[in-house]
Amino acid sequence: MMTYVYAITDRPEEPLPGQLGLDDAKLAQVGLRDIGAVISRHDGARLSASADQLWRHEEVIEELMNRRAVLPVRFGTMLASEDEVADMLCRAYSQFLDDIERVRGHVEVGMRFLAPAERQPEADLAPVRDAGAGATQFSGDVPATGTAYLQAKVARERTLRHRRGVQLEMVHKVYATLASHASAGRLDAEPANRQGISAAFLVPRDRLAGFRVMVGWIADAYPELVLLCTGPWPAYSFVSANAGKSATSHGGDGHAH
Repeated sequence: MMTYVYAITDRPEEPLPGQLGLDDAKLAQVGLRDIGAVISRHDGARLSASADQLWRHEEVIEELMNRRAVLPVRFGTMLASEDEVADMLCRAYSQFLDDIERVRGHVEVGMRFLAPAERQPEADLAPVRDAGAGATQFSGDVPATGTAYLQAKVARERTLRHRRGVQLEMVHKVYATLASHASAGRLDAEPANRQGISAAFLVPRDRLAGFRVMVGWIADAYPELVLLCTGPWPAYSFVSANAGKSATSHGGDGHAH
């Protein structure tokens, strides 16, 4: 039997919510002085990162946030026993305290910066077979020679790099403005995927409405960018203490954004 970890919280003396955990397991807690790890027991089988499982994990954390300061733990984090959970709390106790103070009264707001859809630069340069003449030509106004094709391609790539540079400069300006209205921010300007540049902001709960208004103003001021705002979420991006360092991940490594 494994021990599944949902979150590290303050106020372990508070009653646990009635919300059930994964596989309808009852929630329990391992406490250490003024912090606790909220857990449930799991049979050790591999977890599937299905939508239902991810949302159940998220629901437990959000219920805890109603009465405690919460450090959310990534979905799929399990340890071998409650003793190992207690050891983890002991080893990272001071870090957990610092993180709890950082996120207390805050939520995370996610942001993705997307450029409007662009036509692929190669589209106009794609070779087209002229069945009648038996020769390869190029669509558009590009001369049908290899040298001209390469020159046009280099010129278009240079234009694209310049455009992306301008867009990145805009993203940094927008990020700086939003970060000035948050307690903390994180920007991933070099994402591994092509789904846009992402950022996260740690926003006080009582300033969330104003932050959203600011996002709307900025979206109007920068029509060259598409701003996709999500949340509020538990503050996953602002937890420095690694609750899963000695744990085994049996599912996805993200949260239900």
